[in-house]
Amino acid sequence: MLINLFNREIIGYSSRTNKTIQLVQETFYSITRPLKKITLFHTDWGNEFKNKIIDNTLNIFNIKQSLSNKGYHYDNVMGETTYKNFKT
Repeated sequence: MLINLFNREIIGYSSRTNKTIQLVQETFYSITRPLKKITLFHTDWGNEFKNKIIDNTLNIFNIKQSLSNKGYHYDNVMGETTYKNFKT
């Protein structure tokens, strides 16, 4: 799930049983707004975000990647709270 932190709008989503590179890629493909309007992609340190496919997508659209601080879970509180609502 991709969330616009400005207004908490879900702008893209995809679903699979496991977190994979393909899941992240499908989520980006589901976004209906122009990707060039996205300037920052904030995420945790999950392996699904550490690969050339995601790096290339971000580079093509000039999106800067922001990583949370290791061990500091408050960086992702907005996303984690949203995910919790969907998991229950």
